Amino acid sequence: MARRSPLNPRYQKHAKVGSTKRSASSLKPKREAGAGAAKPATKPKSSSAGKRAIPSLPTSPEIKRWRRVWYALVAVMVATAAVSYLPSLRHDVTAQRIGMAVLTAAFFPAMYIELVVIRRLRNELIQQQKREKKGGS
Repeated sequence: MARRSPLNPRYQKHAKVGSTKRSASSLKPKREAGAGAAKPATKPKSSSAGKRAIPSLPTSPEIKRWRRVWYALVAVMVATAAVSYLPSLRHDVTAQRIGMAVLTAAFFPAMYIELVVIRRLRNELIQQQKREKKGGS
């Protein structure tokens, strides 16, 4: 005999008495008899208008120059962190302090360039493009 599952809603306290699952034989067919095989479920074709394109951020030579400086600072941070894990320097307190000082000296200017300088230049460029588009139309 099959075991009754306590997770089945019919056997829980709040269930309606006499509620059972309808049998499959009482269901109506979705297609008429003799109509052939059922159509396979196909994925709807996506149109290019339905896709959301991520707008590319505008750039200029000045933004590219600041981005190169930012990449150099990030490279210094990564190199410093890698060097600090060398076994010969791992337990040297002086080397660890120098490494932390170099890491901090590269981190804060990199964040300033990213969050202040490049953002300001990009916002100015966006405003300029909006003015040109509005004036040109």
